[in-house]
Amino acid sequence: MKQHVRIISTLVIACALAGCASSTDSTDSWSESYLAPKDRVFDAVIDVLEDEGYRVNEDREAGRITAEPGRNRGGLSPSIAVKVVRKGGRVLVDVQTRAGITDSATRGGQVEVQIVEFFHELELRLQGVKD
Repeated sequence: MKQHVRIISTLVIACALAGCASSTDSTDSWSESYLAPKDRVFDAVIDVLEDEGYRVNEDREAGRITAEPGRNRGGLSPSIAVKVVRKGGRVLVDVQTRAGITDSATRGGQVEVQIVEFFHELELRLQGVKD
C-alpha cells in the first residue's frame, strides 16, 4: 500500500512540476488546459491513447474522442471519453471514465494513476519532449 501511495505522490508531483496540475471535479472526471493549437492538442491526445494501447474513435468536428482499452491493456484500464474544446485562449482537455470502473477504492485509485499518467504523457508531447 505504501508503494502505491508513493507512486501516486511521485506522479502528482511530477505532473505539477511539468505544469499540468490536475483539477478533479469528482473521482471520474479530470481536466487540464493547454496553451497550444486545438488540432495539435487533439492529435496529441490520440497519439497518447494509441501508444497506451487504446482503440480510439474520434469526431474532430465535435472535439470528442472515445477510447476502449485494447486486449494488451489488461482488465483494470478504464474506457474513457475525452472532450477537446477551445476555451478562451486555451484548449481544455476533459477526460471522463465510463461508469462502473470506479466501483471500489482500489480500482478508483488505479484509474486515477492511469489518468494522471495520461496527462503527464500529453504534457510531454505538447512540450516536444516526446513524439
